[in-house]
Amino acid sequence: MRNYITFYYLLTVLLIMGAFAAMAQNSYGLTILGLVCYGFALIFLLQFVSGIRQKQVQPPGELMDLPALFIISVILALRLFHLHFPFIEWIFALAGLALILVYIQKMVGTYRQLGPKNQWAAAHILVFQGSILFFTLSLVTVLRFLPLSRFAGGLALILLVAGLLGLLLRSHYLVEGQNLEVFNLIGAFRDRSVLLLALFLLSSLYLNLTGTGILPRIYSDEYPQAYFELVNRAETGKEKPVDGTYQYERFRKMYEQFLEKDINSGGQAPAAP
Repeated sequence: MRNYITFYYLLTVLLIMGAFAAMAQNSYGLTILGLVCYGFALIFLLQFVSGIRQKQVQPPGELMDLPALFIISVILALRLFHLHFPFIEWIFALAGLALILVYIQKMVGTYRQLGPKNQWAAAHILVFQGSILFFTLSLVTVLRFLPLSRFAGGLALILLVAGLLGLLLRSHYLVEGQNLEVFNLIGAFRDRSVLLLALFLLSSLYLNLTGTGILPRIYSDEYPQAYFELVNRAETGKEKPVDGTYQYERFRKMYEQFLEKDINSGGQAPAAP
């Protein structure tokens, strides 16, 4: 895990740079974000392959989150590049469900391993792990089960804030005679929890700042602005799918057919408003 910390840090910096570039009306910002997702996916894949090739026995559950994170990262990249294939939403949901099951197992393991040594430390770690679990649930249910997504996202944010406030009150715990920091305890499980917490915090800040109008939304010139407005209506629950299909999905299909027909006829596609 430690061998990849530098790459995680660089990709996180690029993620922030890409988001600001996209919000500044630079279309290459989405390209950076998509490449960052592919970068995370590659690292998750390399970690998984490296882990299963090691001769020593791996701790239970150490590698179980990597395949799910790989799939989620790839699909997020495909979404940023507006690429779609059949059943992609179901694959995304199954990967998210697998990650949720992994974190349920991690939470049980945290209680069993850390609880007898220091119950307050175990509770603090469980709060952070629970925030990751509910954030993942919110992510995979946003399109089809919006009320559940909102509830899970709100609970995840409450747990994250509670965990961070807990750090202000107590950032060290005595475990087996050692005074250890909370994030050292999380890191002792040798998983991606600290990374996911950082990404969750960044995404929560972005969603809240854009929702209140403090920051502009991410911009892309590949599709007309009306497309992204329809996407926003679907994600915020203002529109219900008809026959399992949202308006933005029909809009995208018709727009791509229009572009293909226009290009084949030698014309020029209209610029996005």
